[in-house]
Amino acid sequence: MKRIGLLLAVVAVLGFVVADGVLAAEGAKGPGGRGTFGKITKIDGKTLTITSERDGNKTDVTATVTDETQITIQAPVKLADLKVGDRVRIVQGDTRAGGEITKIDGNKVTVKGGRNNEEQTITVAEGATITASVKAKFEDLKVDQQVMASITDGKAVRINVGTFGPRGGKKAKE
Repeated sequence: MKRIGLLLAVVAVLGFVVADGVLAAEGAKGPGGRGTFGKITKIDGKTLTITSERDGNKTDVTATVTDETQITIQAPVKLADLKVGDRVRIVQGDTRAGGEITKIDGNKVTVKGGRNNEEQTITVAEGATITASVKAKFEDLKVDQQVMASITDGKAVRINVGTFGPRGGKKAKE
């Protein structure tokens, strides 16, 4: 009887381990397959290997870059360089705003994005860090770059190179 109990316990533990591994692999794709966050660890021809890490588990995801793949790199910009339609991230102390610019009024920038796709307005002060997505080419991709990639059927739809640190901070308020 003890052996059956022990056997059932082992099977249950193995089930959790396998399920956790599957969830880690699914998590590398992001919810709904929206994005893989990780580091480029290999470039072989037009195929990238992106290594994601979640809860200490590393998962390799491969994606082929095609002529249709949209590639962007996060680059620092100045307030004066911004225009409606740009995709940006603004960090000012512990306040963050990110998404697509919908309005600029002097030093007030309104962006739409985030998890709830809501609008936020931030008054940009001297010393704020602003980064924007700038179009790039396949040749700009390098091993060890951090990326967020949208992958469908093994093909990279969009790759964004940048530093994707912890989200958080306070939402911008007008």
